[in-house]
Amino acid sequence: MTTCLRGFVCVPLIGALAGQVAHADPSIGHGVDRHAAPPSASAAHDGGKAAAEPSLDSLETELAHAATARGARDLQGRIEQLRLKPLAPTTTLLVRRAQDDLDAQRPLDAVQDMDDALLLQPDVEVLWRNRAQARLAARNPDGAVADLGVALHHDGRDLMAWKILEDTEEQRGDWQAAWKAWQHVRALDPTIPDADHQTEQLRLKAFGQPT
Repeated sequence: MTTCLRGFVCVPLIGALAGQVAHADPSIGHGVDRHAAPPSASAAHDGGKAAAEPSLDSLETELAHAATARGARDLQGRIEQLRLKPLAPTTTLLVRRAQDDLDAQRPLDAVQDMDDALLLQPDVEVLWRNRAQARLAARNPDGAVADLGVALHHDGRDLMAWKILEDTEEQRGDWQAAWKAWQHVRALDPTIPDADHQTEQLRLKAFGQPT
């Protein structure tokens, strides 16, 4: 059971599990607990020329200035991989179990799995976003909004969290809140297809026809 947000990479409903984030660069690893390997001996003696792994902040900045949709999709995949790196093995198992529960149409069990994951690692932003998605599947949009608020407090430039928030606010019928979330989405990814059309549709629903 996956969520394909308009103009974005398709991700599982429960976050970006290992090997399931779509991105254009096949050289990027897929392991949930993949951490950057220590520099090789040859790199250590290369006069510091080996490129350091980009930070989440730098990749988010690069995404906000992406020139093409393909480049933006690649950056989104790399960003999601970085978000997964802090997950401990036990947390990873809980996230996978939550995905299995959603696939089996057991959203309340998925929410419980994410509750347990957050007890283990409450400081990992992506887990709050994941539980928001599980709560949304369990028809609890208010709970999803609350979790997305925590996720965005950890990282206010989480493009996927803003997009999920926009979709959630649409479901709640709060069109002005959806409009505000959409403004963040557009700022964080300038390559979204049909962004002008989506902007106009949300503006009309939020504020009505101009007088």
